[in-house]
Amino acid sequence: GVEGDKARVELWGSRGSRSPLVDWWLHELGVEWEDRGTAGNPNPFGSIPCLKDGAIVLFESGAILLYLADRFGALTSPRKKAEAFKWVTWANAS
Repeated sequence: GVEGDKARVELWGSRGSRSPLVDWWLHELGVEWEDRGTAGNPNPFGSIPCLKDGAIVLFESGAILLYLADRFGALTSPRKKAEAFKWVTWANAS
């Protein structure tokens, strides 16, 4: 299941999108993932990046970054969550 460490993380994206941010964060977290390119993207709007972790499908880079931080243990306190939310929200609004 998604809660287990064995869930398969797949990322749809391209170098010309915000996908490299997600690539970087997956690397920083030490998470193995499969780069799926753009074909077969499960995002209902067709935009990238799009991430699938087991049964969970996420789109929008900010939502993906915050999910990964929460899922893989980087948001361990309200202070860390506030810092992450502040910067991800700013980056996505800019």
